[in-house]
Amino acid sequence: MKRRELWLALAFIVPGIALAVLFKLVPLIRGFHLSLLETQGFEEPSFAGLENYRTMLDDPVFIGSFRNAAVAFATLPIWVLLPLVLAVLIFQRSPGWKFFRATFFLPYMIAPIVVGIMFRQILAPDGPLNALLRAIGLAPLAIAWLNGPNSALLSLTAVALWSFFGLGVLTYLSGLATISEDIIEAARLDGAGFWSLLLRIVMPLLKPVIGYWTVLCTSGILIWMFPLIYALTKGGPGNATTLPEYLVFTTTFQFMNRGLGAAIGMALFVFVAIVSAFVVRRMYAEGKAS
Repeated sequence: MKRRELWLALAFIVPGIALAVLFKLVPLIRGFHLSLLETQGFEEPSFAGLENYRTMLDDPVFIGSFRNAAVAFATLPIWVLLPLVLAVLIFQRSPGWKFFRATFFLPYMIAPIVVGIMFRQILAPDGPLNALLRAIGLAPLAIAWLNGPNSALLSLTAVALWSFFGLGVLTYLSGLATISEDIIEAARLDGAGFWSLLLRIVMPLLKPVIGYWTVLCTSGILIWMFPLIYALTKGGPGNATTLPEYLVFTTTFQFMNRGLGAAIGMALFVFVAIVSAFVVRRMYAEGKAS
């Protein structure tokens, strides 16, 4: 019986491990090996050691891409808290909650490249958004959203948030379904308002879910925005919206420097891994303490 259970467990575990090794670990090792090579165009690669990493650290475009990533990452609290607020409103069955439950998730079902093309038209200087602002007397706010050195990155981040936050609403609704209605009802009887309920009841009980969603948002900001950048700004104006993942693409496929592109990719991997590990560790510690 024990042997049969062992074989059954292996039958479930081994395929997952094999897929992780084949599609995660092997590409990671190959990427690190490539980052140690000097590759220009279609010439035969040669061993370069850490030269690609030195070139990367001396490149102002690389430094600027991580600076842009830091600016985008500073919006993380909005990515985490906005879906939570909306999820609690839906969970409380506010008026129209069924309609909004479907509406909020709809943007996530649209392909990011389609979202980018759509918002490139909406945010154009003569697009619908600026036309609306002029019509309601807010003409000074009708700016070139995707052409300004400061507004372009914030516009890109806002579009990414619009496209992504519906998954967060659904994730939080799944977590809220595990909270006993007796706890919510008792808090309401004690006179807890919406914000008191959110801050003192919901957030402490959903710490593991919030941590999980924070990790997903971190990945979304740092490594899932390529389709939006490609469709909206191509990294411009200048390098104002160039994030590390887009820099990997341009370095590898436009400038044909695969070694340097792999080095940038490894730096991005290490950065995301450190941030995600910190969040997961905090999530595990708080979940264990509770």
